[in-house]
Amino acid sequence: MDQVASRDLRNHTADVLKRVAGGDSVTITVNGSPAAVLSPVASPRRPYLTRSECIDLLSRHRADPGMAADLAELAGETTDDLGPIR
Repeated sequence: MDQVASRDLRNHTADVLKRVAGGDSVTITVNGSPAAVLSPVASPRRPYLTRSECIDLLSRHRADPGMAADLAELAGETTDDLGPIR
């Protein structure tokens, strides 16, 4: 990780940011002591999948067929008939 003095950062901000955008992490120093780290931002993920991506994902990663039966056995009786908690 490269170091850049705060004065150099002030005078060459665009150059330092280009390096960071290119994947480098840079430690900013003040009077020779590390004060901060500039690092690239992780690329944002899309908040959704397209219909075809979702279908493809689900078709490649199916749940265990016996899982529903196992969950039903573990869940047993419900407590719905007990009424509200007081």
